Amino acid sequence: MAITIALANRKGGSGKTTTALNLADGLALAGQRVLLVDADSQAQATSGCGILPYNLEMSIYELLHLVAQDRLSDEMIRETLIKTQNFDLLPSKPDLSALELEASQIDNRESLLRTLLLEIEKDYDYILIDLPPSLGLITVNGLVAAKWLLIPIELTFLSMDGLAQMMGILYRINAELNTSLRLLGILPVKCDLRTNLARNVIEEVRQNFGESRILPTVRNDIKLAEAPSFGKSIFEYAPQCRGAQDYQQLTNVILARSE
Repeated sequence: MAITIALANRKGGSGKTTTALNLADGLALAGQRVLLVDADSQAQATSGCGILPYNLEMSIYELLHLVAQDRLSDEMIRETLIKTQNFDLLPSKPDLSALELEASQIDNRESLLRTLLLEIEKDYDYILIDLPPSLGLITVNGLVAAKWLLIPIELTFLSMDGLAQMMGILYRINAELNTSLRLLGILPVKCDLRTNLARNVIEEVRQNFGESRILPTVRNDIKLAEAPSFGKSIFEYAPQCRGAQDYQQLTNVILARSE
C-alpha cells in the first residue's frame, strides 16, 4: 500500500509545489514508485513538469466527476496519468476550481479523491498530493485521502498564523473524517538563517511543536525558482546546487520517517 503524503498550507507562496515536485523526483531517484497528484486548480505542479494544463483533455477534474457518478474505470485513469522522466503525474487544470460548487450536493463528497486513489495506490510506493492554499472541498479531499500531512512554511511571523490554522484543520480532519492522518513534519523553506527574523521564527516553531516536528530546512536558492520554468526538478536542472542538496536531505528524512 502506498504511503500518501498531502502537502498543504493555508498561506500561498509557501513552497508547496516546489517541494512536491522535488520530493517526488527525489523519492523516484531513490528507487521508489511515485505518483504526484496535482490537486490545485492553478495547476503549477502540472506546468512545472513541462505540461500545458489548457491542452489536457483529461485531468483530476474529470476523474473526480467520474468517481461521483460511479463511472470510473482503470482505463480512464491510465489514459489520464502522465509519465514524466522519473515519476507519474495526475495532472490538473483550471476547471478544477468549479468542483467546489459542482460537488456540493454529492454524498461522500469529502472522499472522492480517496476513492480515486484506492484504484491505483497498489502501483506506487509514495503518493504526494499538492493541495491549494485554501480550505475548500479539494483540500478536505486531500487530507481525507492522506496518511501524512507535510506543512511547508516560510520563516516569517505571518506564516505562523497559517501554520496554526493548518494544525487546527489537521485536528478537525483527524477527529471527524480521517483518524489515520498524522503530521509528518513542518518544512521551513526559502530560509536564510543568518537573519534574526528567520532564527526567531524557527525557534518559535521549535518551542510550539518540538524539535522532532521540524524537517531539514531548504535554503534560499534562485535555481529552485528557475527549474519549473524548464519543466525540470532541481535534481535535473542543477544537481550540484544547495537547493538540490537540501531536497536530497529532505528526501532521506522522509524515507526514514514515513516508513
